[in-house]
Amino acid sequence: MANFKLFDPMTMDSSMLPNVAGNYVFLLRKGSQLPKIDIEPKIPEVPLDGNTYQAIYTGIASESLRQRVYRTHFVGNNASRSTLRKSIGSLFGYDLIPRKEGDLKHKKFKPADEEKLTEWMMSNLLLAFVENADPKPLEEKLIAELNPPLNLDKNDNTVNAEFRALLSKLRRRHVIGSAEHFISSMKTTTIKARPTQSCYPINGVKIIQRNVNFNRETNNYKCKFNDSSTFEILRVECSYNGEIKVYEIESKYLTDRDSITFYAYQNSESFTIVWQKAVADYIKEIKL
Repeated sequence: MANFKLFDPMTMDSSMLPNVAGNYVFLLRKGSQLPKIDIEPKIPEVPLDGNTYQAIYTGIASESLRQRVYRTHFVGNNASRSTLRKSIGSLFGYDLIPRKEGDLKHKKFKPADEEKLTEWMMSNLLLAFVENADPKPLEEKLIAELNPPLNLDKNDNTVNAEFRALLSKLRRRHVIGSAEHFISSMKTTTIKARPTQSCYPINGVKIIQRNVNFNRETNNYKCKFNDSSTFEILRVECSYNGEIKVYEIESKYLTDRDSITFYAYQNSESFTIVWQKAVADYIKEIKL
């Protein structure tokens, strides 16, 4: 990135960005971090102007770096026109709404959340850019070499694959006010096939049953098993909308703790479970 220049939206005027085509890379400021979800991405470091920064996203401006980078990404207040804004807002868990009435294909965030997103991006991100009349080849090279975690398209790197998959699911959440959101909410509140949480041992297997409810304020679910020395296998049965996902983990991986936590994410009329990092490598989904 020797030819790239650095742009700071907090101290520089947008006129410093050229009104021509080019490539750009969004960087985290020193001490800044992406919003946390349970899967933590590996973020590449790039040298620029004698410093090292973490690169989170790269893109192209086909006509104007100033328009694409500053007016669309930084201050556009419309995530439907910026995949970067949509990804960061999804990490924050902001609710999606239609870009305009009746348009459920294009999604943005509520005005107040769009403003908060703009403030966060201005305060936490820097930009590296270079003028380039033919930016696509360099974009593909940067995605392949850097593997920025927020680049979902044209990125088949196995590193950060789980993070990208989870981010994609967060970006596909139902639009607030849509029929799909209403129906899934109704189903979530009316189906009560199982108790909220129950535990009982059967032949060395301790079973915990959890109902997933997407009307809760939080998406994390604690599974409390108390003493792991009293069983050999912990089985967790997660149910939503009539569907049950079953997971098992050996008790030897549960020492020094009395509970584990999973995070539930809605996916159309199904759901996805992501386990906390401490047990994610040991707990496995099974078929009964």
